[in-house]
This record gives sequence, structure tokens and C-alpha cells, in this order.
Amino acid sequence: MQLPSNYVLDREAIKLNAYRLICHFYANKEIARHCDPDTRDDAIAKLEDNYFFREISRLLLEVAISIRVLDDQMKCLPNGSELRSSYESAMKAVNKHYQCMMFDEMKLREVCNKIIHADVVEPHIQEAKNGGHEIDHHNWLGWSYATEESGNKDIPEPEPIKWNHLTNNIRLGGRHHNEQWWHLLEVPTFVGAIGELLA
Repeated sequence: MQLPSNYVLDREAIKLNAYRLICHFYANKEIARHCDPDTRDDAIAKLEDNYFFREISRLLLEVAISIRVLDDQMKCLPNGSELRSSYESAMKAVNKHYQCMMFDEMKLREVCNKIIHADVVEPHIQEAKNGGHEIDHHNWLGWSYATEESGNKDIPEPEPIKWNHLTNNIRLGGRHHNEQWWHLLEVPTFVGAIGELLA
């Protein structure tokens, strides 16, 4: 049996991991919108609390490492290789159209390096604006019913409840030659870049 002499990368598996990564971020807002923000004792919120960070850590690293290894493998192919030319063309397009780090221009390979070497990985959280929580909907229905039944138009409207969700950005930090660096990874842009590169 003749075996390959380098890592075999499954492009579909890399894309699937990228998809799973963005799903975790998009799901967070919906989970936060439906659970009690003060207790988070809902079964789904507890599952998210237990597994979210573990899963995004694994997925980020797996995608970043796979892309770095793929990039190295493509660069080792002969210059005239059709596979290498196709890959380099796709990478050039990705680097032109996708800026994965907010505030910083960086090629996808370097983005993957920053993910791999980060000492700090902090998903950003923001407070939801203008209500929108499931409890707000119930409070509004209760207020509407009370004013209609009583005829009292002076009953104050319910205040929107305060709740938080992720912004889809991750703050990455680390050190290079004893110098601290910080970047803000835009997860949807990163996933889009992976999807286009491996299309």
C-alpha cells in the first residue's frame, strides 16, 4: 500500500467547521432572546453556557490550522501546477475582498496565524437595543390587554428588559517578540473568506 507523505485535508470538513462556528454565534442571540437574562436557568441556555466556548475554541483552531497547513501544501507544489494556480487565484480574491480583522488589513494566512497564536480569545458581548426579548412581547401583550380592558390610557408602557448577546466579533491578543498585539476578528467575514477560498 502506498500512503501519502503529508497531511490529507478534507476541504468539506473545513467548510463544515466554519459553518458550525458561525452557527454558534448566530444561535447565541436567539438563545439569549428566549431565556431569562437574570437566571439563564433554561435548559438550552445551560447547554450553551457549558459548550459554547469549548466549541468555538475547537472550531476556530481547527479551521485556522487546516488553512495554514493547506496554504503550506499549496506553496510546495510546482509553479506550473494547475492546483496551485487555482488555489493562489482563490486566495488572491479572498485577500482582496475579505478583511477579517476589524480595523486591520491582514491576509487570510496572517489571520489564521493570529488565531493560532492568541493568548486571549474573548467573544464580544453587547446589550440588546430597543427590547426585542421574548419577555418584552409578553409584557406588551399584558399592557395592551390591561389598557383595553380598563379603558385607562394612562397605564405606562412596559420598559424593555435588558439582555445581552454576542456581537459576532472575537478579541484576540498575544505577544510577538515581547510586543503585545490585539485584533478584533469578525467571525462572519472570516467564515465567508473560508467558504470562498474552498468553494
